[in-house]
Amino acid sequence: MKDTLESIRRSSHRFFSGTLLSRLTGMLRDISMAYAFGTQPSVAAFMVAFRFAHLLRRLFGEGALQSAFIPEFENLRQKSEQRAMSFFRDLNATLTIFLLLLIGLTCLVLGSILHWGDLQPANKEIVSLTLYMLPSLLFICLYGINSSFLQCEKNYFIPSAAPVAFNSVWVIAVLCLKGLDAEQAMPLLSLGIIVACICQWAITVPAVWVKLKHSFTFASIDTRDIRALGKPLALGLVGVASSQFNNAIDTLFARFADIEGPAFLWYAIRIEQLPLALFGIAIAGAILPPLARAIKTNNKENYCHFLHDALLRTWSFMLPLTALIFLYGDLSVIFLYGHGDFDLSASIQTTQCLWAYGVGLIPSALILVLAPASYAKSNYILPAIASFATMILNVILNSFCIFFLEWGAISVAIATSVSAWVNFLYLGWRLNRKEFPIFNRDLHHQALQMIYSTLFASCGSYFFRKLVNLPIFSESYFNEFFINQLFQLSFQLCIFGILFFSFNSLFSIYKNKKLIEANK
Repeated sequence: MKDTLESIRRSSHRFFSGTLLSRLTGMLRDISMAYAFGTQPSVAAFMVAFRFAHLLRRLFGEGALQSAFIPEFENLRQKSEQRAMSFFRDLNATLTIFLLLLIGLTCLVLGSILHWGDLQPANKEIVSLTLYMLPSLLFICLYGINSSFLQCEKNYFIPSAAPVAFNSVWVIAVLCLKGLDAEQAMPLLSLGIIVACICQWAITVPAVWVKLKHSFTFASIDTRDIRALGKPLALGLVGVASSQFNNAIDTLFARFADIEGPAFLWYAIRIEQLPLALFGIAIAGAILPPLARAIKTNNKENYCHFLHDALLRTWSFMLPLTALIFLYGDLSVIFLYGHGDFDLSASIQTTQCLWAYGVGLIPSALILVLAPASYAKSNYILPAIASFATMILNVILNSFCIFFLEWGAISVAIATSVSAWVNFLYLGWRLNRKEFPIFNRDLHHQALQMIYSTLFASCGSYFFRKLVNLPIFSESYFNEFFINQLFQLSFQLCIFGILFFSFNSLFSIYKNKKLIEANK
């Protein structure tokens, strides 16, 4: 497969299109949850259980397995297309058997804890909901490996759009359960999650079968090529396990700080992850297969060229979006969630968590590009070390902010953002080598242009907001009709966009003029 900047950008655009649909339905899902059940303790328990039930998702569905699978699949395809297809088939079968055994064993353990353990009611609720949702892990992991295969085949739209089915089932379940008390509704919603995960996986099956049917056989499982995943998968598991452990610990810290804390963080991170998923994950998802192919063919120039473009585009998207989070985070939270059982107090707490998460948006997106750059070179140790160090730092910061400073649920978001910056700086420092330079002068100049444009647009937007007298956490805005809120938020965003693109265009014209004069 021939890779160019144009083909990678087309792939990221397809990824973006599918992810946009997924995130829009995901936002609708969160809005329906906030409207129907607010931030009640049972909802917070459901969100903790959801994290626990899918704790292994990024170990065996996305993340580690994906990072190990794609370079190995491309390596085998260089040798034989048939062998690569057989490798995917055998890995799929092996993963299914392993997950069935793992889920069965975990259900047995959790069932024993519920039956014989002396748990407090709140903890018992979390364990019960986790037990209900566990079977969904099988289908969400199978979806992940199918997505990795389709990305290698340059099919990015279907895997990125498949979560639309997941979100749609969730929304339907919430609407059906709206009349029930949250404590009664959450167990039924947990069962609905299983159906949602089956539907998400099923969307990818036809596209996988089209690619696989000509080489598919019912031969016995051959584990020779699967064993080659052992070392990269083990190292990848260390990194992803650290990240997943962070997520689990974060929910426990949040619940300790405030019984509704996990709900505030859940709703906040859904907004923060919207730009991350739309742009950061789209670029990162499209970049790993081409980087792996460039390394396999020993094309260092293509590797650096593709990586520079991915870093610059990520920075160009994330910097202005970070500014928007700080400028209009409060308006966005109230507009999206401030209805039904979600009151002004919950909006304030959620906005504060959103701002804290916003500090780490840029490094989180850049990590999504740097980690695949390391995996493509079969360097799985570096991201693992970075993730493990980040996990330790995250626990220390959470403990300090919650137990000593007593900052509440926002502590978790602050610790996450600070840890992300440390992770990014470490990865960038270690990956920037003479033979594979990550940061060059041209990249710095273009990055500066985005900084100047964002600063200009941010200052202008801030003063305009002051001019129209729209204060932070405005109760008048909270009590406005939905359409009025939409108009005010859209108008503010338009002001930022006009200022940003105007300054960026003028700066580009000035820079080109200076370049022409310098070449005379």
